[in-house]
Amino acid sequence: MASHALLVKPAEITSIWIPGGLILAYLVCRPVQSWLLLLSGFTAGGVLAFALRSGVGMVVLPAVGYLWISACIAAGAAAIKLGPRQRVMFPTIGHLARFFLIVVAGVSVACSSGFVGVVAMMRDDISLPRLWMLGTTAFAVGFMLVTPLMVELQRAKFPPWRDVRKQVVGFFLFSVGLWMISALAWHAAPSNLSNIPLALFVPIPLLMLAAFQFGTFGPSVGLVVAFLPAMIVAIRLDRVDTFELGHVNSYIMQLWTLAAGVLVHALAIQARQRTDILHRLSVTSEENRSLAARLMQSQEEQSIRISRELHDGVNQKLTFFSIALSSIRQRSPEDLHAPVDEVTAGIRELIDEVRNISHSLHPSVLEHAGIGGAIDDLVRVIEGRWGGEIALRIEIDPALDELEGERALCMYRVAQESIRNAIEHSGASAMKIVLSAADGRWRLRVSDNGRGFVLKEVAMHSGLGLVSMKERVQLVRGKLHIRSRPGRGTSVTMELSA
Repeated sequence: MASHALLVKPAEITSIWIPGGLILAYLVCRPVQSWLLLLSGFTAGGVLAFALRSGVGMVVLPAVGYLWISACIAAGAAAIKLGPRQRVMFPTIGHLARFFLIVVAGVSVACSSGFVGVVAMMRDDISLPRLWMLGTTAFAVGFMLVTPLMVELQRAKFPPWRDVRKQVVGFFLFSVGLWMISALAWHAAPSNLSNIPLALFVPIPLLMLAAFQFGTFGPSVGLVVAFLPAMIVAIRLDRVDTFELGHVNSYIMQLWTLAAGVLVHALAIQARQRTDILHRLSVTSEENRSLAARLMQSQEEQSIRISRELHDGVNQKLTFFSIALSSIRQRSPEDLHAPVDEVTAGIRELIDEVRNISHSLHPSVLEHAGIGGAIDDLVRVIEGRWGGEIALRIEIDPALDELEGERALCMYRVAQESIRNAIEHSGASAMKIVLSAADGRWRLRVSDNGRGFVLKEVAMHSGLGLVSMKERVQLVRGKLHIRSRPGRGTSVTMELSA
């Protein structure tokens, strides 16, 4: 009954035919087996409304007309049938283009042609070309506005209220504001018909915003909200005293509605695809971080194993050889003491070297003395090796002893790599290592007076272990800042939340 009430008006036709969009939405979302029942009810309701309005005798021709419209809509629904896993009406621009060409254009033309044909058999006092044009655009606007909205509502999976409360409130306020702006713009339309194009343009920027902010569902609702005042005004314009001019402006309103619908849905598709890409990038990035964490964990475990083998195996054997040589020296003639002492000294140097390598692979002191003790031990090793070549200053805040586990190991590795870079690459003669705790953060800063470098050039070639340091720091949710200028030295700062 609603279908006929909205289809036939005193001014011959309304600016939008809602039932067509409704039945199309149900068909594309429902199994094909239920289509016959839905279309039968749709046809029966339309014929009954027509009979009650125009007389009981007017049944056959309306039935033919509604059967034709039902067949056209069913054909369009079959052409754009949604898959069971398709959660949105327009996943891609291609789906939107297919919907527009098949349904908005093709089905609308077919439905209007059948409707005009039935009217031509019933009345001869109506301009059929004008009626066909109004009918086509009315069907098209109904399909463009109503069908996507109903499909989105039927296919939507709404999360718990507490998770979307702010978004829902924001969307409600946005819709109210959009309706008020559109209503105010259309308030002056009946008194000055030249304002209609301007009134149609006013809500477009807000609809574009809805496409980016609220996804596909936003434009579907926003289009209906924005153009509801336009529909009401168009009905008022369809009066006998403004018949010619009213329909001209109805054409303008309908065409603008269709253009706006295509525009905002296309923008919504682009916004959703961009969101999907960002989500996939986020997931991939998280997977990469997880993989990097496992890789670094594997490297640390391997370093621990090698460190223990060096300490417990190689070093013990070297120590045994040193003791054995000392015993041999005692039983050897004096002329062999000097060569034996030379070999013994070489073995002891090798023992120290192996111990340093073992400590660099796995700083066991970190577990016993904390990050401060580990850094202090690292500095002593460096001074023992390069004491005459580079001046080292170290400042350690005792509060950093609270730092432990992976974060302490990460800070140690950053300090180790930064010091190695300064010694091997910068040509620095002085270096300062500062461990501090302030403002709820733990900080490590390693600075030198070396030759410096252009950070972008080094980063492009992944030099100086910068990539490894950044990955380590990111895995413990920290921040790494590197500052360097040619001839001005380098400063590496690592920050962790306390």
